[in-house]
Amino acid sequence: MIPVPNPIDEPKEFDEDCRKKGADWLLANPDKSRPTDFWSAFKPALAKGFSDRCALGAMWISEGTVDHFVSCHEDMALAYEWSNYRYMAGWLNSSKSKKKAADLLDPFLVGAGWFEILLPSLQLALTDEVPQPFRKRAENMLTKLPIRDDERLLRTRREWLRMYEDDELSLEGLRKKAPLIAAAVEKRNIKQQIIALSHEQVRNAYERACSVGRDAVREQTRLNGRRGENGDRHQMIIWTAEGAADAVVALIALQLATPKGGDFHELSMGVVDASGDIAFQGARQAAASLTDSLGVQFHAGDDHVPRRDD
Repeated sequence: MIPVPNPIDEPKEFDEDCRKKGADWLLANPDKSRPTDFWSAFKPALAKGFSDRCALGAMWISEGTVDHFVSCHEDMALAYEWSNYRYMAGWLNSSKSKKKAADLLDPFLVGAGWFEILLPSLQLALTDEVPQPFRKRAENMLTKLPIRDDERLLRTRREWLRMYEDDELSLEGLRKKAPLIAAAVEKRNIKQQIIALSHEQVRNAYERACSVGRDAVREQTRLNGRRGENGDRHQMIIWTAEGAADAVVALIALQLATPKGGDFHELSMGVVDASGDIAFQGARQAAASLTDSLGVQFHAGDDHVPRRDD
């Protein structure tokens, strides 16, 4: 469901040809339960107001029906009122025919971003944008009407998505025909761009930290002797406990971070010829570099690596 302009302009002939004729019919037939149809002649104007999109399915349809939001069973007096009409696919119209209007969310009340299509399932879902006073009725739309994951709608959603992905329809065209699917595609594309950019940034930060660590080791070795009395080959290690951070997720995806139990992840910054103390100082500088670059707290450590000839 998507926002719809409200009110939709009432056709000039509607009052004379529908409202007044309907009022006369109601007076002459007080005991009839089904009113005579004077409204279908104005279906094209209603469809235009909804941009030829179904009020519930939020997708373009070639042929729809005039839905009485408050059904004739509930209030016959609204049978011939333009403001009570919604444009809807016939089978969806039938699915709500015996539902109370007060329990459902009026398409005219739907705000931007209240509903979304989830990918790849193509199910319809509520978002956190739905205000609390409307939330129960919005939830009812998904549970009492077949709009969340009915196969008839899923097949249509799949086809609109396929047309876009096969370059048969532009994103702008998809937005006109199936706005919620277009929004889902845009959201997916942005997420993919962010992930790709994040991976690039994380790798660059990692490589820069490795360089910072090695430079720190070289400087300390120069100042304190080539290797010192405890000189050996040491692996500079840093670690973080913030396993849920996007940067750490990217490091894992790039196979640069290794889980070490719980939420702890370990990164090797390279093996250096230096004393344990100097290797630790290099790792500490590398950790500081990563922390500054990625906004995640990294810590220094070291791990003895035996000589190849040990």
